[in-house]
Amino acid sequence: MNTLSARHNQHASYPIPHADFLRLQHAHNVGVTVLDMLNVIECSGNRHSGPDGDALASVVALLTDQLGKVVSTCESVMLTDMEVSARDN
Repeated sequence: MNTLSARHNQHASYPIPHADFLRLQHAHNVGVTVLDMLNVIECSGNRHSGPDGDALASVVALLTDQLGKVVSTCESVMLTDMEVSARDN
């Protein structure tokens, strides 16, 4: 992803609403928690006491939903900025 951003609009920045910042922050925190849980399971050698598939699917769904909302907002802002720039030129 960093290579892609370096090739396309590397100096562009877009403001995001505070709600989207909070979604990103929450998604990050959930991801860190899941990785920590999986690490504990791996280190304990007892995979049978780990989270079940439904719990893991729920976490992935939460992350996907939160990140999807942020992506939608960012796409909307980018398209609006591009339209405004096209009209000004």
